[in-house]
Parts: sequence; structure tokens; C-alpha cells
Amino acid sequence: MSMKYYGIYLAYAPGLDLRHEGLGRYLAAFVKGASLREDVRFVLVCPSWSREGIAELFASEGVPEETLEIISPAKKPVVLRVYEAYLERKKRNNKSRVVRWLNERMTALKNSLSNHVEQRLVTTQSLLGVLGLLIEGLVALAAVIVISPVVFAVLIGLGIVRAPKIVRWILIRFFKRFRVLSSRFGGAVQEPKDDAFVFRLYKRMESIESEKMLKLINGQSKVKAWYSPTAFWPAFNKINTPRLMCVPDVVLSDFPVEFSGLGGDRYMQTFESVRRSIQTGQHFITYSEAVKWETLVDQYSVNPTDVTVIHHAPNMLHKWVTTRGFSDLVETSKHYCWTLLSAAMHKSSNRHYTSGFKNSSFKFLFYASQFRPNKNLLMLLRAYEYLLRNKFLSHKLILTGDPDKFSVVKKFISEHGLQNDVLCLYGLSIQELAACYKLADLAVNPSLSEGGCPFTFTEALSVGTPVVMARIAVTEEILVDEKLQAKMFFDPYDWRDMAHRIEWAIEHRDELVALQSETYQRLIQRTWTDVVDEHINVLDLISSGGQHQ
Repeated sequence: MSMKYYGIYLAYAPGLDLRHEGLGRYLAAFVKGASLREDVRFVLVCPSWSREGIAELFASEGVPEETLEIISPAKKPVVLRVYEAYLERKKRNNKSRVVRWLNERMTALKNSLSNHVEQRLVTTQSLLGVLGLLIEGLVALAAVIVISPVVFAVLIGLGIVRAPKIVRWILIRFFKRFRVLSSRFGGAVQEPKDDAFVFRLYKRMESIESEKMLKLINGQSKVKAWYSPTAFWPAFNKINTPRLMCVPDVVLSDFPVEFSGLGGDRYMQTFESVRRSIQTGQHFITYSEAVKWETLVDQYSVNPTDVTVIHHAPNMLHKWVTTRGFSDLVETSKHYCWTLLSAAMHKSSNRHYTSGFKNSSFKFLFYASQFRPNKNLLMLLRAYEYLLRNKFLSHKLILTGDPDKFSVVKKFISEHGLQNDVLCLYGLSIQELAACYKLADLAVNPSLSEGGCPFTFTEALSVGTPVVMARIAVTEEILVDEKLQAKMFFDPYDWRDMAHRIEWAIEHRDELVALQSETYQRLIQRTWTDVVDEHINVLDLISSGGQHQ
């Protein structure tokens, strides 16, 4: 049997943790499904800075290392290595030897002076002795001022020493400028993607890295076609061999104002990159008919014959919280999940509350998603607050995003006094995610726009938790049972309808689980090997010069 080689192209930005990204989990599931094919091998090309992160992703998802070949440029750019070293040093909070030595010397000097003053005070027998001590202090202060212009400048700034107007003006200007530069530097270090200069620097670095990747790709003559799992990278279209690009969605075009307000020029440039990628692309895959026709064909005028729809396989989480070797596996698994959730509580944005939280059996609703404009979080929060205040719902709401990076959510939680009711646990491991799903009374997905049917349905049902979801085209495409739709769908633009559906689902939990389990059993017949096989069929087709079916 001859081996066929196909390539996967990735160019994610530095610092992105794929373990917490939907596309990362999709990639891991895809590669795991490909490992079952004996006639196909994938070669993955990525930037130098992504190699470790991809290895961590595959390790966390249980993907064998030998499944595929990973190649990348040999060394990270120097500026990135310096930045990562700074972050690592800051993370360790480990001061340099010089700083430690200076601190030790200053502490010793302070202790020595303190002992000297105390000794003189208790041994002095007259006022003349006290006067001598004061003179010593003034002489020491004068010596410091003479040998240290910096100290002198600080004293002027504090108003202790009077300086000429010109000197004061120069110092004020200097310290003001220093504060501006310090603030700019601090902001760039803490949130580099939001700094315009750093973003421009990254784009230049990305361009150089993509050229290095292209050289590596040109050296892979055995690879007959290349696949990009997203449309973020126009450089992918510089590859000369046949190319297949996945377009999960283009939510930036659906919510331009909201994304612009969130990320400014950065999001606009990302949108422009997606537009160029699509317009210069060859062959496309989407997860749904809705994205194919409403986005690629209608918005970007892509030929329908160049687009193939390949639906997701279910994403199941039960294996991460299944226990073995105990007499009562159900209770053991539940106890394990509470242990995981207790650990996850330390990742809360409100650690002052969760660090001392002792209730090991509280009830909660769960929505697993990043915080983005299309996720419809404010509507969910309005529905939840109504249920909490007016219907006396005893459940908390657990979310998985960082409110500090999405101000509208943080503001709503603060203004409505929900800090101890809405818990934002971000950076969850796959085990902690599975535990949250299993322990939740109900999973909720209010999203307004997705590329395919959200994983929420199969992730929740795989651990026995029912789901209510927004009625959007991509979910109706997969969850076709009208009776099921009537029980679990709500209008995502009407928080009252959302609240009503959540309230009904909690009161009729067992009924909803039984109804959804029938559809779940049908969906899990599709595997990630099926998804990979359909991708490989398209790759076979385009590498031989054929047309999509």
C-alpha cells in the first residue's frame, strides 16, 4: 500500500494557548482521527513559536506524538525570545543577583544605622549629645545629596528642596515623559496584542516567519496538497501545490462594530486578512450549508462548486471523568468531578469569593465559551438575573471567559451585583471542562453565530447533562427533530424567551435528557475518522485536478 502525504498549515500568533481554543480542540480531534488511517500521513508546518504549544495541545488531548510529522523554522525571533524570557522571569518573581545584592546591602545599612541611632539615644547623657546626633544626620544627608543627583531631583519633586524655576520645569517634563513611556511599555508587556506598535512588529515578524515556512513547504515534495484549518492566513495562498482552506465562519463581518470596539485596528486587520485569504483561495471547506451559501457564495462570490460542506463529528468528554476499579463508579466519578471543580475555582476572576467557597454541592448553569461579541453573553446575563431575582433561581452561572478582557460582561456583573452569582473560570483544563459539564444542572448556549452546530450539545450529553440552545441556522441544520427543537431552542434575541426555556429545562430535566439522548445516539455514529476521510477525499480530488462534488 502506497503512502499518501498531505500537509496542514498553521500560523497562529505567539502566546496563543490552543488547549483553550475551539480550533485547537478541533485540530486535535482531526489529527487523532487521521491516526487511524494507514495509507495517509500528515505533515504539519507551523511557526517556530507554535511548536511547543502544539505538542502541549496534543498531549492534553491524548494524541500520540508519532501520529504526524511537525516541522517549523529552527529558531524563534530574538525579540520574541527576549519577551518570553522576561515573562518567565516575571512569573518566577525571581530577582537578579545584582538586585538581591543591593537589597541585602541596603537592608544591612538600614539596620546598622538604626542600631547606631538607638545606641546613641540610650547612651547619651546630655542635650549636647542629642545635638551631636542630629548634626551627624545632617552631614550624612548632605553627603547623599552631593553624591546623588537622582536623590536631589526626587527631593525637589517632593518639594523638600527649593529649586530654580527652570530646573523644576525640566524635571517635571522629564518625569511626565518617563511616566508616559513607562505606562506605554507596561501596557505593551501586559497586553501586547492591543498595542499598535507591538502589533505592527508582530506582523513584520509573521511575514518573515511565513517566508521561512514557505521554504520548508517547498522542500516537502512528497506532500501533494495542503490544508489550512482557518482563513486567517493569506500567506497560505503562496503555496504552489493544490490548497484546501477551511472557512469555519466570518463572524467579524457579522458583528463589525462590536469587534471593532473590542480590538480596534487589530480586528479590522484580521478581517482584511480573512477577506484576502478567501478572495485568493482555491478550494474551500465549511462546517455548514449556512456558511457555504450565506457567507462564501453570497458575500464573497465564491463558486459553489469550489466549496464542500463537511459537518463536525461529536465532541465527547465522558472519558475525562470516567473512573474505574471502584464498587460505585457513579459516585466515584461525581466525587472526582467535584474535586476538579474545586481546583477550577482557583481560576475564577473573583478569587476573593471562590478561594473560601466551601459548598461542595451547589447547583449551577454552565456555558463554555470565550467572551466575544457573537457569543450573546449580555442576553444570557439578563435572562439569568431575571431568574435569580424574580423567579428565585438557586443556581449560579459558570462561564469560561475572562471578564477583564471583555468589559461589557465585567460591567454588567458589577452593576447588577452578580459577583458571587456569576463565576468566570477561565483557562480550564479538558478534565475541568468535562467536570463542569457533568456537574451542571443545565448547559446553555445562546450564541448568535457559529460556523457549525456548537459542540455544546454533544459535550453536555456525553456526560448526561441536558442543553438549551439558541435557534440559529447551523443548529437547525443538525438538530432537525421538530419536537426536540420546540423543547430546547429559544430566540437568542429575546432574553425572556431564553429565561423561560432555561426555567422549563431545569424543572423538566429528566424529560429533556431522555428526549435529547435519542438525537445524541444518532449523532455519535459519526466519528472523527469519517470527518478525516471526507477531507482526504477532497484532498485526493484537488491533488488530481478534479472538481468538488
